[in-house]
Parts: sequence; C-alpha cells; structure tokens
Amino acid sequence: MSSQIEERLEKVQTLELPQAREAALGLAQAILDLHAAALGRILEIMSESQDGVALIDKIAADPQAGSVLLLHGLHPLDLASRVERALEDPAFHSRGASVKLVSVEDGLVHVHIEGGPALRSAVERAIWEAAPDARELIVDGATDQGHSPGFVPIEQLLAG
Repeated sequence: MSSQIEERLEKVQTLELPQAREAALGLAQAILDLHAAALGRILEIMSESQDGVALIDKIAADPQAGSVLLLHGLHPLDLASRVERALEDPAFHSRGASVKLVSVEDGLVHVHIEGGPALRSAVERAIWEAAPDARELIVDGATDQGHSPGFVPIEQLLAG
C-alpha cells in the first residue's frame, strides 16, 4: 500500500504545472487532516468505553493500524515505549542472549545485545517495525561470529 502512495506522490511531484502540483498536494494534505481528525475522535470515543483502552492498545500494536496512528501523531506509546515493547520478545532473551535498551534520545535509539549476527538482525528488524520514526539505530555488543577475518560490515562502509 505505501509503495502505491510513494509512486503516486512521485508522479505528482513531477507535474509540470506548479498549480497542478500544489492542488494535488493540497488535496492529499486535506485528506490526511480529515483522517487524522476522524481517527483522533475515534480514539477519544473508544477511550470512554469500558474496554476502550485495551482495544486502543491492541490496535496500536497492530503493525498496519499502529503505523497509521503513528503517521498522524496519535499512537498511544512514545518512541521509547514502543522500542521497549519490541525488545520484550522472549526469543531475544533465550539461550544466554541478552538485549537491553541503553537510551532513546532525540530519535536516536541505542541498544546493547549479547548474541550473534542473527540476533542482531532480528532485533534491528523488530525495532524498525515498532519505531519507524526513529532517526537512527545503534546496536552494539553483537558478535559477528559468522564473518571471515577480513569481513567489513556494510554499516561500517556506509558510515565512513
């Protein structure tokens, strides 16, 4: 779904007439504003019902619904709470593995893990799914047991 949105946005941005571009982008923004207001009202109504808070939490935990709430600034959990929830996965704490949140500051998420590259990859994926609004992710402490002595991770190449 988001690829369709990105594709259409690219088409709008390449329109030759500035007025057409402005009109299309203005329409898209008006639709987003309407959806944000309606979703905000839905959350208010739900929170007033008996099981509303639990239902809101369930909706927020859903990857697709939660991302829409996040898009509109309506997600009930802040960045740090979403990262902490993602790191609670029991698979991250099995067989001697350890995953700890070091800090979340200005969109920078810093975690420390004890485990191999597979754990690192799973943790990174879980964090990005839970917190796509994170500005940067730093994962330290992971061992790269499966790499040859001359191996240089892509992250190091891109960081330079």
